Amino acid sequence: MGEPRVLGAETPLRPVARPTKLILFVTVFTDLLGFGIVIPFLPLFAARLGVGAAGVGAVLAAYSAMQFMFAPILGNLSDRVGRRPVLLFGLAGSAVGYALYGYSASFLGLLLSRVVHGACAATVSTAQAYMADITPEEQRAHAMGLIGAAFGLGFVLGPAIGGLLGHSSLRVPVYFASALSAANFAFALYSLPESLSTVFSTKVAGSLRGRLVSVTGAQTLRRPELRRLFILAFLCTLVFAAFETTFALVAAARYGLGARAVGGALAWAGIVQAAAQGYLVGRLARRFGERWLIRVGIVALAIGLGPLASFSSVASLIILLGLAAAGYGFANPAIASLLSKLAGAASKGEALGVNQSALSLARIAEPLLAGVAYQSVSPPAPYFAAALLMLVGLLVARGLADARA
Repeated sequence: MGEPRVLGAETPLRPVARPTKLILFVTVFTDLLGFGIVIPFLPLFAARLGVGAAGVGAVLAAYSAMQFMFAPILGNLSDRVGRRPVLLFGLAGSAVGYALYGYSASFLGLLLSRVVHGACAATVSTAQAYMADITPEEQRAHAMGLIGAAFGLGFVLGPAIGGLLGHSSLRVPVYFASALSAANFAFALYSLPESLSTVFSTKVAGSLRGRLVSVTGAQTLRRPELRRLFILAFLCTLVFAAFETTFALVAAARYGLGARAVGGALAWAGIVQAAAQGYLVGRLARRFGERWLIRVGIVALAIGLGPLASFSSVASLIILLGLAAAGYGFANPAIASLLSKLAGAASKGEALGVNQSALSLARIAEPLLAGVAYQSVSPPAPYFAAALLMLVGLLVARGLADARA
């Protein structure tokens, strides 16, 4: 059976100037900045249109559901046609999705805007694959950390900017996000080169079934060493999403924090996570390796989240938040880095796309699970469960010692 067209599979690593990495950082940062600007206002905007709580939940879930479905497809496509076209497609889709959001006058309009945006927003996993293309293996974890830092900073700063823009109208932040994505598209169009060299196979492309298996990510899921990393990515994001879902409730009930203090605590967590990803990950990975970073990240998540709802001291809260944020900041880019090494030159985009699907699935499931545990069992229940899941993650991570990068 013949092989389909592959890019980069037989091409040595291309030397890429430092400005290209900066361009990629800015591309991810501005895309997530727009996302962070809009999302906090979605419930208020939906309420103005007469959309109830269940409808808001469906609109929010639609984005993650579409990312879950399309991330492996677009990741595989980036392996075949190049990273640049997929990145540009994602940025253009973000601009269109935000514009549809701004023009929406009904529940269906809002839902359509999130479906379009979710299906097109492959920026993060494709940007990770791009970084893997242009970065030597010994610097791979640092490169993944930079992408994570851009993601985190954009998401942290977005709500603050959205708050400044949303005083006059709830549509203003949306239109600003659309314009920002469009400007980002133009910036990438003229400044971002392709990271892969094209290699054409002389054989006929594989069967339709083979192509469908590859596009859906099933081929990647068949590899045990990659499956183990997908499970770890899912578990780490599941427990961190539990914190994101219930923290405002816990902060008020256990620590007596108001809205401004909750925002400050979340900003602290965002800063710690960005510092871990953008600065510490690269240094620690070069010295100890990705497997060590993943294990340390899992332990820090367990220690930081497990007792978080059991104390009343604000000082203990700051320490626990820092541990949890650093733990996720270590584990997430280290998993992506190891995935990019193990997947091989021809499948990096697909593997990182499947990884993005695992993260999206965790973010779809966790708000429901954490909310039920918090309300039906007790406020500490989601955090105790998170610590137990991280113990499971440690057992899964033990098998990484047998994986060879």
